[in-house]
Amino acid sequence: MAETATGARKRMSYDDRHAQLLDVAREFIRDEGSDALTLARLAERAGVTKPLVYQHFGTKSAVLAELYAEFKSRTRLALDAAIERTPACLGEVSRLISDAYIGCIDAESTELPGVAGALSGSTELEELRQEADVEFSASCRRALEPFVERGEVSDAALHAVLGAADGIARALVLEQIGFEDGREALARVVAGVVRPLEA
Repeated sequence: MAETATGARKRMSYDDRHAQLLDVAREFIRDEGSDALTLARLAERAGVTKPLVYQHFGTKSAVLAELYAEFKSRTRLALDAAIERTPACLGEVSRLISDAYIGCIDAESTELPGVAGALSGSTELEELRQEADVEFSASCRRALEPFVERGEVSDAALHAVLGAADGIARALVLEQIGFEDGREALARVVAGVVRPLEA
């Protein structure tokens, strides 16, 4: 049905319409995969005109990039919300970090691989990853530093957490490991980068 079909749809704000189109795109990818997504098919699924979708995104890659950025943002927000409770011990905060990351993977395990795969190799994806990694690392550092005995959480330690998180996420999406095993493994890595090595 075209955009002009109802007055209610005309009155939707730009931001609300943009959010709706992203929700429809996510649903489309869940049902049919990222390869099948086009702006024309997104317009058809959303019940709006093609020019409206082009006005919001311009290209399919722009849709995918926003979906990927949304996923990374939700992961960081989930972590920030969890650590607001000021966890009492390193084990607890390590599990909160793991749960925030793995929980978002679990919620979007159908859509995320297709989105990331379609953007694979693009400069846009690399920039999004770097930006998201910086933000997630900053949240991890804030959560972990109260438990560091000497100095601070190093950049190398945070890269170790990110590398483990990405590797575990990939294994989860490919169904090579279970989600509970993934959560526990990532929590152990997080705790391990804070604890000093025993002699």
